[in-house]
Amino acid sequence: MKVHFDHLFADFGHVNLNKKKESLCGDFYMLEEKGSDTLLVLSDGMGSGVKANILATLTAKMLCTMMIKKIPLDDAVETIASTLPVCHERQMAYATFLAMKITGRQAYVARFDNPGLILLRDGRALPYQEKSHFVKEKEILESELALEKGDVLILFSDGVTNAGMGKTTDGGWGYEEVVKFCEAKYRPGISAQRMAAEIAAACVDLNLDETDDDITVLVIRLCERQVTNLMIGPPSKMEKDETFLKTFFRSEGKHIVCGGTTAQFAADYLGETVSVLDGTGTDAVPAMSKIKGVDLVTEGLLTLRKLNSYANAYLADNMDVLTTKKKKDGAARLLEVLFEESSDINIFFGNASNPANQGLHIDEGEKLRLTNHLRNCLEKAGKKVRMQIW
Repeated sequence: MKVHFDHLFADFGHVNLNKKKESLCGDFYMLEEKGSDTLLVLSDGMGSGVKANILATLTAKMLCTMMIKKIPLDDAVETIASTLPVCHERQMAYATFLAMKITGRQAYVARFDNPGLILLRDGRALPYQEKSHFVKEKEILESELALEKGDVLILFSDGVTNAGMGKTTDGGWGYEEVVKFCEAKYRPGISAQRMAAEIAAACVDLNLDETDDDITVLVIRLCERQVTNLMIGPPSKMEKDETFLKTFFRSEGKHIVCGGTTAQFAADYLGETVSVLDGTGTDAVPAMSKIKGVDLVTEGLLTLRKLNSYANAYLADNMDVLTTKKKKDGAARLLEVLFEESSDINIFFGNASNPANQGLHIDEGEKLRLTNHLRNCLEKAGKKVRMQIW
């Protein structure tokens, strides 16, 4: 999911891990946009499982809705406190929260009993002040943040700060150690999803490969829009070739060419040669190539098949980004560029029949089906996709 504000693109990453043996997560978050406001609320319900999920879900949804309607925070907190169902075991109705409203480049943050957020600027945690006041014995901490391009905002439940408690740490990981970890993992351009997954994976490691509590990590990275142009095949009619190529190469952003015949087609237009990059192929994915003036060159059909497989896993598992980054084949590199580095993707799909496929019993329609599936996956990941069939 992606949000947009003040001419910047907000790359959003998230990980939710249930406490071991629980089918539902006791944390819940909600992200909403209304006019110029972007609201993100994270809540952690008391206990775990179904009861905690109900408390967290109600808290996050109610608080987000009331903040969108500009209801004063104190009134919202009182309403939530009087609405939450009381736990029969503990005789309490309790859920923590951290709520953030972004308007333009200003962020308002309010939290109750939840770990504070981390704001990274140029890879270093930026300190910020919080003001305290009470609403019916609940201490609410509020802060105002001025945001800049490149900032990374990290929110998390106490499953992060408590990680390792009684196993690898005495009192849990702790906020300050989480800050140091985030600073160490930061690099310019790191995707929000990768940062979220790195933090969650560290928690699992500290818990000795278990989830001793619900773990939620939310990351927003503010950046300029990044456009990628993806060429898949030459046009169906030769008279369109020059227009197709001019339009592709004159489009702003990165340029990727997918397919062996397509690579030669692009290289001839540029007056360059195609050279194979040794050591980039695997049993499943053919080697990548290089053309001067093109950012990435891959094989076609087999690479697209593997890319779609990677894309399915990426959407199904928020931690999969850590697995994919270890792969070095062309499909993995395509996934990284399209899903982690890009905000906008322009797909130039050439519908020409490939003479090299004649007699090989290859379904000519498969390439288009794979491309349409890829487009759907990109849109589910929050990308702005424009596809032209030539």
